Amino acid sequence: MALSPHDVMTALSTRLLYRVQLGAAMVLCLLFAGCATRPPEPDAVVTGVALTRERVILPPEAVFEATLLDVTNPDMPPVVLGRQRREPAGQPPFAIRIPYPSSRFVHKGRYEVRATISLEGRVLWTTDMRNPVPQDSAYRHVSIQLLRLLPQLARVEASAPLGLTYWRLAEINGEPVPRPAEGAPGPHLVLQTDEPRATGSGGCNRFLADYEVQGGQLRFGRVVSNIALCLDSSGVEERFFSALALVESFRQQGLQLLLRDAEGKPVLRFEATETPLS
Repeated sequence: MALSPHDVMTALSTRLLYRVQLGAAMVLCLLFAGCATRPPEPDAVVTGVALTRERVILPPEAVFEATLLDVTNPDMPPVVLGRQRREPAGQPPFAIRIPYPSSRFVHKGRYEVRATISLEGRVLWTTDMRNPVPQDSAYRHVSIQLLRLLPQLARVEASAPLGLTYWRLAEINGEPVPRPAEGAPGPHLVLQTDEPRATGSGGCNRFLADYEVQGGQLRFGRVVSNIALCLDSSGVEERFFSALALVESFRQQGLQLLLRDAEGKPVLRFEATETPLS
């Protein structure tokens, strides 16, 4: 039976409406990090134990947190693969159990577990060494030790450890530093803990420098870097390296790190940075 013109127009309108609705759904999915960008579900677990180096009785409000990080690319913020949080923490030792997606644990990658004990947002205990996770899936177990921060540092309102944190450069002498393009390394600083050495990047060239920390004092030795030509750095790298030579002290506030000169003036401001799993 032949369709009437009215029936044809109705069918065409219905098909057009369906396509519009489908297109709108796809746009919403992308805009709100829906199906196309949803992180993979955890299907594996890193286990272990976290010990304190001395006997301690923690207050009821203390929080224990252990994080599995992908640190394969030292030029980029570590990627959080999984996190365990115990609130209240209870008392040490702590059993570690961090769920993570095994598909993101690739051959020849580098993975670490870091942990903290915090109180009202302040880090009081932290891992001060790197704790690598074995590649073999049958032995992804870690035993880590937590170090109490020095009393003068514990009073600082720090929400991230000073050492091993990826500190992204945010300001030089109060002037904001532009964020790097997605996937590009930006100016940053990492204070290593196995030896007193700072590593990082000026946004173009990688660098290293000895450092010395005592109480609230922090000083850097001569910055040594490679000599790649940086056409798009806008002078940020040169000013960054020059400012490091002026640093005499530091202060942490939340997830921020302020490096100050001999007169107490902030010359560099950093932000603790991690990359969520995507």
